[in-house]
Amino acid sequence: MSKKNNFRKTWRTLTELGQEFSLSAIKFGNLLKQHNLREKDGEPTQLAKDGNFCDKIVPKEGKPYYLWHHEKTVNYLVQLGVEKKGISSKDATLNTEARKLAKAYLEAQKLDGQGDKLGYLMMGELVPDIKKIGIERFNEALKSVGYKGEVVTFEDW
Repeated sequence: MSKKNNFRKTWRTLTELGQEFSLSAIKFGNLLKQHNLREKDGEPTQLAKDGNFCDKIVPKEGKPYYLWHHEKTVNYLVQLGVEKKGISSKDATLNTEARKLAKAYLEAQKLDGQGDKLGYLMMGELVPDIKKIGIERFNEALKSVGYKGEVVTFEDW
C-alpha cells in the first residue's frame, strides 16, 4: 500500500469528518471548539496538539491548514457523547476524491473547449479514477462544484 493511502486512512479534512456526523465543515469546526480541540480563531488547542489530533499542512501555494487524525478525533467526540449519524468514513473520503475529480474535469473541459489538446488528454486520464469512485458519485460532485451541464456518462468518452 502506498504512503498516500496510509496517510489518507489516518488524516481527514473537516469536511470529511463533518460528513460522518452529518455536519458541514464549518459546523464540525465549531463542534471541535465546543469540545476543546480548536480555539475560537480555528487553531488547534494545546490538547489537540499534545494529543496529536492534528497535523499542520503547509502547501507550496496557498495558506496552511490542518488535517485531523480520524480515529482519535472520532473516538474522542463519541466518548463525549457526540452522536455519529452521518455517512461512513469511506464514503466521506470518496466524496472528497469525487470533488477533486470534478474540479479537474471542469478544467479539462474548459481547455478542450478552447481547442487545447491538453484538455482532451486530461479527460482520458480522469476516466479510470472516475470509474473507481462511480459515475453517480462523480455527477453529484460535479453539481456540488457548480457544474450546470448534462449528466456525464461513460459514453461521453
